Amino acid sequence: MPSFQPARTEAEIAVIAGLAREIWYEYYVPLIGRAQVDYMVERFQSQAAMYEQVQAGYHYFLVVDGAEPVGYTAIREEPAGSVFISKLYLLKAQRGTGTGRAIMTFIEEWARERGLTRLWLTVNKGNPSVQAYERLGFEVAEPIVMDIGGGFVMDDYRMQKGLG
Repeated sequence: MPSFQPARTEAEIAVIAGLAREIWYEYYVPLIGRAQVDYMVERFQSQAAMYEQVQAGYHYFLVVDGAEPVGYTAIREEPAGSVFISKLYLLKAQRGTGTGRAIMTFIEEWARERGLTRLWLTVNKGNPSVQAYERLGFEVAEPIVMDIGGGFVMDDYRMQKGLG
């Protein structure tokens, strides 16, 4: 069972940024291409970008198995009782092991402790994680195409799950 360590300082975020770089280049280059990964890692997954997000109210957690960092998640409480799951990423060796489900359980408990009733996230339409999220009770709410600058768009689904 993994543990979840809050990451708030620049040093803690630096560990997550290192994981992000490894995960993104392994997983996303075949899905969206090297140029877009280069852009997105710098813009959204770098230490500076993550630290700025922490200052803006995002909650980052390092996922640790034993003593080893194996992934990370970032969430933000939103108006109307919802939680935005901004990031949920795992090293390749952790995928399919139940760690993703454990992260989602952690997020659900975090939300319930705060009286929040809905989770939502965005995921690339071609990402096999769409099916994983559906198995976890998420439903596609709508397709979205978002210009993220640099000549790139995110072609995603917005998925959501109620917490009963």
